[in-house]
Amino acid sequence: MIAIGLAQILMGAFQGYAKYQEGQMAAEQYESQGRILEMEAGVGASRIEEEGRMFAADQKMMYIGSGVEVGGSVVVTLAQTDKWVKAAAENVRSRGRSIRAYNYASGGIARSQGRAQFMSGIMSGISSAAMTYGRTKPVKEGAGYTDSGGTNG
Repeated sequence: MIAIGLAQILMGAFQGYAKYQEGQMAAEQYESQGRILEMEAGVGASRIEEEGRMFAADQKMMYIGSGVEVGGSVVVTLAQTDKWVKAAAENVRSRGRSIRAYNYASGGIARSQGRAQFMSGIMSGISSAAMTYGRTKPVKEGAGYTDSGGTNG
């Protein structure tokens, strides 16, 4: 009887531990995916910045090639182009950081769920063992209740 109870507790603990491990692996996957997506966003932002620099250089060369002096409104136009490029790159980086933060939060949730399922497995095993013990424990002579509501005797 004790062996059955211990087996039920251990079975619940092992099942809970398996769920705990699943939660840990899911968390690692979320976090890894978040890091990868943030790095990809950084690469995309760098590409936008490089294309912006090339566009600004082409713009400047077109102005110079057409005989326009680089000053006044031309400088304002070039500065505005640079500002838009930096803003677009920062938006991409910011999105990458947000995705990473979301995935890290999802990983934290998966970890918490894994811990909760581990504890649930242990408690389920203890509960099963207690129920088994309750069904199989010997009844003492003279203890208990009668159907008529009277005393045993």
